[in-house]
Amino acid sequence: MCSLVFTACAHAADTYPRLATYAIGSPKDYFNESYQKQLSKVQIAIVAVYPGWGSAQGVTLNETAKKIKALNPNTRVFQYVLGESLNHPAEPAYKEFNAKIDQEKWWLYTSGTGPTMVLSDFGNGDYILNITPTARKDASGKTFAQWFGGWVASTWAKPNPDIDGIFTDNVFWSPRRDGDWDLNGTLDSHSNASVQASFRAGYVQYLNAFNAAAPGKLQIANAADWVLSNANINEYSGKFHGGLIEHMQRLDTNVGWAEMMKGYRKVMAALAAPKIGICSWEGTMTDYQGMRYGFASCAMDDGYFAYTDSAKRYYGAPQFDEFNANLGAAVSAPSTSAWQSGVYRRDFANGIVLVNPKGNGQRTVTLEGDFVKLKGTQDATVNNGATVRQVTLKDRDGIVLLRKAKATRPLPPGNITTN
Repeated sequence: MCSLVFTACAHAADTYPRLATYAIGSPKDYFNESYQKQLSKVQIAIVAVYPGWGSAQGVTLNETAKKIKALNPNTRVFQYVLGESLNHPAEPAYKEFNAKIDQEKWWLYTSGTGPTMVLSDFGNGDYILNITPTARKDASGKTFAQWFGGWVASTWAKPNPDIDGIFTDNVFWSPRRDGDWDLNGTLDSHSNASVQASFRAGYVQYLNAFNAAAPGKLQIANAADWVLSNANINEYSGKFHGGLIEHMQRLDTNVGWAEMMKGYRKVMAALAAPKIGICSWEGTMTDYQGMRYGFASCAMDDGYFAYTDSAKRYYGAPQFDEFNANLGAAVSAPSTSAWQSGVYRRDFANGIVLVNPKGNGQRTVTLEGDFVKLKGTQDATVNNGATVRQVTLKDRDGIVLLRKAKATRPLPPGNITTN
């Protein structure tokens, strides 16, 4: 098991493309060598098994992580957990977990400690847990958040030393339901600033307990709603090592590319080293333009790109021509201003990435020298292997171009006029 310092260094050294997968959809397939090979194609693999998973097959999560890493030593494996809500009645694998929740009355209730539990906004028999520091304490003096941090460490981190850390889902900046969060007998609004701060403080309690019990392991949060312009994430700043921006393409659709990128940078700024920001993008396997647009947008900062096939959702690690392009290390800083004609650019040792934001219209840009298009098998009209000095990008599109000679230092492209 690598130390936290070593892990941070390893992530900092990750070259481009930086890729991830949020492959939580089919635990039975983790047994398969072909599926393990898929997961080894990326640097960050988030998986989801349950207590007792693999016992019938004589397989453990740790052995599976080892197999993935044997295929690619640069792949980091993270186990999924959820502490915001829970199914009730319990699923068989979580009966003991639920029994503790029932015993300590750690559900969120409409008043005090019961009897009416608050249904999650996801429905499907999921009920909210009171993760705040004002939740009841058990006989050992622990709130749910503190107990949960220790449970995650003892259930997943300690028995599986070859996993790199934990992915915690639903780390909202604000709770989504009203309830008696402070146990004073009255219903508290989820939009109350004090309730929101207490909710975030609960996750900090959880992290502190986990870190104390599992030093050296990393923590990635589902940071999907951190990107919102009104999201107060002060308590989370510098606490999580990574953040997954789920359904990132919806931001582009709803508020535009500039706001999407602003939210992306907000998440990156809030993360502790090694800053594993993940751009989770969803689409079909033949929407090559849409994939390039998401991939190129993610490459404008230091995150990892995770593409989800909308027909399967959270399954495997889909591959595209761009994912095999050896771009090498970044030789320019994250791009925060347009390079030419509203098109953004970032430079890498072996190539460049361009993205044309939503609303910019079709644009033709001129390069300072010869670059080579990828020679692909999927979208041959774009990735045709041609040597170019001009490229035309549709609205909401991106492209990867390779250099003819490697760059070892920043190469400012300068102000080039569009023809």
